[in-house]
Amino acid sequence: MPASPKKIFSYACKFAFVLILIVTLSANANANNPTRIRHKVILTDDTPLSAFEGIYQAKDNSFSVFKITVVGDKLLAKALEGEQQFTLTRKSDLSFESPDADGDETMTVVFSKNTAGEISGALVAGQQQWNKIKSYTPPAEVKLTADQLKAFEGKYEFENKKGTYLQITATADGLTLKQLWDGREVNFIAIGEQSFLNKQIGFPLVFTKDASGNVTKVLAFGRDSWDKVKE
Repeated sequence: MPASPKKIFSYACKFAFVLILIVTLSANANANNPTRIRHKVILTDDTPLSAFEGIYQAKDNSFSVFKITVVGDKLLAKALEGEQQFTLTRKSDLSFESPDADGDETMTVVFSKNTAGEISGALVAGQQQWNKIKSYTPPAEVKLTADQLKAFEGKYEFENKKGTYLQITATADGLTLKQLWDGREVNFIAIGEQSFLNKQIGFPLVFTKDASGNVTKVLAFGRDSWDKVKE
């Protein structure tokens, strides 16, 4: 879906290893023989797993938040709301890998440090930036009237791909979005007069109204714009 959430914690990148080179010089008693140098390579992970623990928030979607904890020799990234979770397997000091949401591909998670040497964020799949934050407060649900919800109903066309539509209908608790190309449905609660959220996957919708108060478009994930079709 052009507007559907992409596979979060949603490919391949590697971490740098620390190379410790131990050089041992051994000289032969015979001065005519050259000195032989033996190299011993030791690969280490300088950063303890506990340093990666904490709360991470997607830079382009403030509602997508995961908490990372250590489980054995791996990291577990679990959504603060919903049931999404990913197991991260270490590949090098700052690089981890995990199956994606569908389990058919592998995504790479590369952590970064600030100037103090502390873990400050992560780059997922080479393109999605996540920032480590101290705490997170989920948005509260807002109750809208049936008439207010009904104003958002209608058919919407994707600006970047004409001919791609979704249908939005009002429910007793909020809105339901239906992808008309595959029939998939996603439910939303109101978190503002024109803002809605599916907490399970951190999927936000923000509607726009004209000067007359008519809904004209909706923005999904803070990036995908859909125009309301006049019928």
